Amino acid sequence: MEPEKQVEIQLGHMCNNRCVFCVSGQRTAMGEALPLPAAPVLAKLDEARAEGHEKLTLLGGEPTLQPSFFAVLEHAVGLGFSEIVIFTNGVKTAHAEFVDRILSTGGPFHFRISIQGATREAHERTTQKHGSFSRILRTLENLRAREQRISINMCVVRSNYESVDAFPELCARFGVEQLHLDMMRPLDAGERTEDELRGTIPDYTEMVPALTRMIEGFSQLSPGFDVNIGNLPYCVAPELLPFIHHDGERTATIAIDGDDKLSEPWDKYLVKRRDKLKRERCVECVLEPRCSGVFETYARFYGMDELVPLTPTRLLDESLTASRDAMAREDALLLAADEAPAPHQVARSIALRLERLRAAAPFGALRWEGTLLRDAGSRAELLLAAPDGERAQVWLSQESRRARAGYEVGDSPSETIVEGLRELMRALSPPDARANA
Repeated sequence: MEPEKQVEIQLGHMCNNRCVFCVSGQRTAMGEALPLPAAPVLAKLDEARAEGHEKLTLLGGEPTLQPSFFAVLEHAVGLGFSEIVIFTNGVKTAHAEFVDRILSTGGPFHFRISIQGATREAHERTTQKHGSFSRILRTLENLRAREQRISINMCVVRSNYESVDAFPELCARFGVEQLHLDMMRPLDAGERTEDELRGTIPDYTEMVPALTRMIEGFSQLSPGFDVNIGNLPYCVAPELLPFIHHDGERTATIAIDGDDKLSEPWDKYLVKRRDKLKRERCVECVLEPRCSGVFETYARFYGMDELVPLTPTRLLDESLTASRDAMAREDALLLAADEAPAPHQVARSIALRLERLRAAAPFGALRWEGTLLRDAGSRAELLLAAPDGERAQVWLSQESRRARAGYEVGDSPSETIVEGLRELMRALSPPDARANA
C-alpha cells in the first residue's frame, strides 16, 4: 500500500549518461548542469516531512553525482521517511563500496534503476554511453547480494522498445519487484529538432507486439509480476489493459527550474497532462476517465486515428475474447453493465451489492456503462456517464471483511452527476436502513 503523501526532489541535472529522451544529459553536455548546494534541499526535506510526506524519491539527472548526495541522504534518514527511493542510472552503485556507504546510513531504501533497454545494444543506443549496461548489471548484482528492494524504470523510445521481451529474464535473475515502462514525454527531452524527435518517439501501435511478447514472458517466467506500462492509450492495446496505467499516486514534485534552483512543490501528474490531447470521440470510451490521451507532439507526428473508443460493445466483441481471457487471468475483467459476474470472480459482499444496484438502476440520468473487476474480485469499479459525456466512477471493495464504497468525480461535478450518485449510494444502503432514512 502506497503512503497517502509522497514527495520527489530533483537533485540537479548533472548526469553521466546522454539519454536521447532526457534534458539532463543534454544540459550536462552543454555545461549547463551545475552542482546543487545541500542547504536548499535540506530545507525542502524539512518542509515535506513537516507536511506529512512519508515517502521520498531522490531524482536527477543522476542524484548520486551531486556533492551533496550523502548530506541529503543522511538528513532524509534522520527525518524518518518510511521509504527513500534512490532513482539512479547505476553508474556509481556499480561499486560495492558506494552501495555499502548508502546502506550505512540506515535508511529504508528502495533502488529504482534507470535501465533504458533490456539488452546491452538497446540500452547503450539509448544512453549514448559505452559500458553503461555492464555497470547496470554490476549494480543489480551488488543490490541483489545485499537483499535490497529493486525496481526498474524505462522510457520507451525507438532505440529500445524492441528489446523489452528480454525484461522477464533480467528481472527474475536479479529479484526485481517491479518494472515500469513509460512513453517518452517530448517536453522532458530538452532542445530537440523535429527530426530528432521523429527519430526518437515510436508509433504506439508498432510497439504492441514487443510489449505483448514481454507480458507473455512474464506470465510464463514470473506469474503475477508487477509490470506496468505508463501513458499508452488503452484503446491501442486492449489485450494489455491490466498492465496500462495513466498517472499514479498523488505526488508532490520539487524540480530544478530554469535558473537551476529548486521549485515550489507541484502536482506531478496534473502537470504531466498539460501537453496531452484526446479526440472528441474519446468521451465514448469506458476508460476515458482513466486515460490522459496522447502527447501533442505524438499527435502531430502520427495523428490520432488509432484512438478508437473502447465502448462496452467493442470490449465484449468476439474479436477481443483473447484480451478478456487475459484480463481474467490477471484479475482485471471488464463486464457490461447488465452482465453478472460468475461466483468465483467476485467477493460475495460485492456480488450482493452489484445485484442491488442492477435492480435499482438507472440512477437519475446516469448511464451505467460497465464494471471493472480488480484485485481477484475484491474490488469493483462502476463506470458511469451523464448524457453530456461527463464521467463518474463508483468503487466497491472488500477489505479485511469490511465492505467499503466510494466514488470519484471531476473537480466540479454537475448536478446531474451529484443527483445520480446520491441515488446510487442510497441504493447501496440495506433495505432497513433506507426505510429508516
